[in-house]
Amino acid sequence: MAQATKRLPASRSRRPAARAARSEVQSLREQYAISQALLARLLDVSLRTVSAAEKSPATPLQLRRNLTQASRLCKALAEAMEPSFVGHWLDQPNEMLAGLKPVEAIERGQIELVWQLVEGLRTGSPL
Repeated sequence: MAQATKRLPASRSRRPAARAARSEVQSLREQYAISQALLARLLDVSLRTVSAAEKSPATPLQLRRNLTQASRLCKALAEAMEPSFVGHWLDQPNEMLAGLKPVEAIERGQIELVWQLVEGLRTGSPL
């Protein structure tokens, strides 16, 4: 007598688990080499909030506006330098900002001054 072999239904076959979609926050950090701590400062939120937002597939509403602004700034900087250098540039003292780091100038409400500097870098025009 021949024994029948059992087969698993196709839906039960072993397949690699699908990778979760990267969050907008995680994508921004990876693309521009920005640490969680630096991004938290740019977004004016806690490190815990950034960490939680990275695990969420949808960007929390409280972050959407600031994340959009940070993304625009990083994109503009990436036109003037390698994208992987953007995070470093944002966190280094800059003599055009009176020795402040660009992130510090942003925290102090001087975003317009940072944008002027970014535009100067993008266009190559003197400030």
